[in-house]
Amino acid sequence: MLFLIACILLGFSATVQAQQERREGGVNLPKFYKQHLHFGFSIGINQTDFRIHSLPNSKLYSNFVDTVKYPKDTLNLKGIGSIPEVGFNLGIVCDARIQEYLRIRFLPNLSFGSRQLTYSFAGTDTFVVAQRIESTFINLPLDLKLQSKRVKNFGAYVLGGGNYSIDLSSGKRQKASDEVVRLKQTDLYYEAGGGADFYLPYFKLSLEMKLMIGVKNILIKDGTIFSNPIDKLNSRIFLFSITFEG
Repeated sequence: MLFLIACILLGFSATVQAQQERREGGVNLPKFYKQHLHFGFSIGINQTDFRIHSLPNSKLYSNFVDTVKYPKDTLNLKGIGSIPEVGFNLGIVCDARIQEYLRIRFLPNLSFGSRQLTYSFAGTDTFVVAQRIESTFINLPLDLKLQSKRVKNFGAYVLGGGNYSIDLSSGKRQKASDEVVRLKQTDLYYEAGGGADFYLPYFKLSLEMKLMIGVKNILIKDGTIFSNPIDKLNSRIFLFSITFEG
């Protein structure tokens, strides 16, 4: 996956360089940001993770060891971890001018992601149990973009804002079960990032990285064996995206 991302980046860089060389120092889309409104689309790769706040001295009892076929004794929970996994995003771009170097951006997108919670136990034996959680999100981010002055066909920018997210997969996890970690359907994020703009003859291409931190506790405390040891769960998402605007 990382090799594929590197190849994509190298390919885009080569394309941009070739475009600039063919233009012989000319400026593409010279009036692009004098327009008040732009539209486009984006594709991205995300890495979804949890921030875990566990309770001290947690224990799980014999109803858990029946699941994993271990002797019926009390098990000490040594730790809870999170393993991020890779997903992807598809979205549209709505960009409006506020001032010469300041813009507001609405970027609704559909996101597919997954992550794992790992539980490390010590008892008769030491072992790890993993809970994989898959999600499909509708994200509604609203960001402010502060951009640099253009240098021919290149520009840089930083951005920050908030995001309201709806997990469409949460309905599949509504029934309490000892084998399922249930999450709330909605979440709020604050997000920050930056990127680079490349002005090509017919459109603007941007490479962007963004970090999103969830502010809500999304864990449903339903008294099951996997939710009991956790005090709070917050989402954390890293997103690399490519946007095209005309």
